[in-house]
Amino acid sequence: MPRPAIGSPWADVGHAPPFIIGHRANSTREIAGFLEAGVDFIEMDLWVHHGRFESRHERALYPLPLLFERWYLRMRSPRFDLTETAAAVDGRAHLFLDLKNGRKGVIPLIRATLRRFPGLHISASSSDWPTLRVLYDNLDDVDVFYSMAVPERLDLFLSVIERDTRPVGLSCRATLLTPAIIERMHALGLRVVAWTVDERDQARRLASWGVDAITTHKPAEIREALGS
Repeated sequence: MPRPAIGSPWADVGHAPPFIIGHRANSTREIAGFLEAGVDFIEMDLWVHHGRFESRHERALYPLPLLFERWYLRMRSPRFDLTETAAAVDGRAHLFLDLKNGRKGVIPLIRATLRRFPGLHISASSSDWPTLRVLYDNLDDVDVFYSMAVPERLDLFLSVIERDTRPVGLSCRATLLTPAIIERMHALGLRVVAWTVDERDQARRLASWGVDAITTHKPAEIREALGS
């Protein structure tokens, strides 16, 4: 059975009510809003670029200094990083990282942040499995979650997870989850994070199924819907 890091908030499987994770906090303003709403975790998308983390959702259009998302294109500019996020959070929430790339390059950056902010707890997810292997081979104090966005990847994960005791849990697109999947994960000692959930009825349904955490843009509304 996988073991969370010492002092981890994930000590119990089937946490009730679910933790609330504020989704995509890429500025001090967004972090302040999430903290005011009482989130348990702050989530951020992180890319390694030139030896440092950048917090952004957009992808880079190499070799041009451009970033793109489905509906827009913009110039690259200095971005919020992990240490700035940790300083802004100031111990009032945990961090949940969505690592987009980096592999071995993430280790010194996360390690430096943990040294600078004693007592900070970091959970990290990624859909890049080699990055996850690097994480749990090098950072015992970080809780690792597999991130699943498509059915094919989830099916592969479910086919191998009983032989892989290292991850603490599964971070999964909410529409892929079922009561049976959540029950199986809990039986294996794994936590389940559902993303991204902004509808009250969906949040209540997932909570009734036993998810351990819900990632949302609307933490105050979701917390109210869950009565927590």
